[in-house]
Amino acid sequence: MRPHPNRMKDLRCRLVLNVFIARVLSVSAMMVLAGIGMGVTGCTPSIEELRAEGVEQYRSRRFVESMATMRYVMELDKSDAVANYYMGLNYRVLAERRFRDGDVPSARRQLDIALTYFTQAVKTWPNYLAAIDAKNEALEARGKFDTALVVAEGAASNNRGVAEHFLYLGNEYRERADYDNALRSYKKALAIDPNGARTYAAIGKLYLRVGDRDLARDAFCRAWELDPSEPTVGEALVELELQYDTYPARHEMPE
Repeated sequence: MRPHPNRMKDLRCRLVLNVFIARVLSVSAMMVLAGIGMGVTGCTPSIEELRAEGVEQYRSRRFVESMATMRYVMELDKSDAVANYYMGLNYRVLAERRFRDGDVPSARRQLDIALTYFTQAVKTWPNYLAAIDAKNEALEARGKFDTALVVAEGAASNNRGVAEHFLYLGNEYRERADYDNALRSYKKALAIDPNGARTYAAIGKLYLRVGDRDLARDAFCRAWELDPSEPTVGEALVELELQYDTYPARHEMPE
């Protein structure tokens, strides 16, 4: 006598369910054993190892995995600057995807979440320039340009002995066509680090913006002398040299 079709279907369903349960139990048992093993042997990853793993996941474009790892780091240390910074970067990536998809409201929400993480990173590590830069980019993407400038000014004020922060502030002024304040910030950076090739390169870009090619050439040449590998300097010098037959040998910055 052949089994009724409905009974056969029920048996198959039970078989599939049993196999699924067996697999779940097997995985759970493995996780428990692994946890016991780590506890016994002391193999629990340190916060530094977890942080490094999250950074590598981000660099490998495994953004969701990076978020999960960094969230675990923050369970161990909520104020961890690097974890907060990379959480912000991951949310910024999500925001960029939403913008590309045309979902502007969602993109703005993701940017606002990113801002909270960048803010915490800077609060924990006030001279964390990468986090400051990321925060300002997110603010500008939200149209909050004045707030972004205030952040840059605050970072320079809180880190008066760090040339890089005055260079950053000068760049922010330059992008807003506030050239007087930009040059003033660059000079503060040079007062701290007289051999700052990046600062001289930034001054060269400023003078190009205002149309003073002689002073731009002087600044770029000084940057080249200090560090020939400084990006864009060689290209800028070649372009400027094509416009002149001779090069005046002066590298002094105007008072």
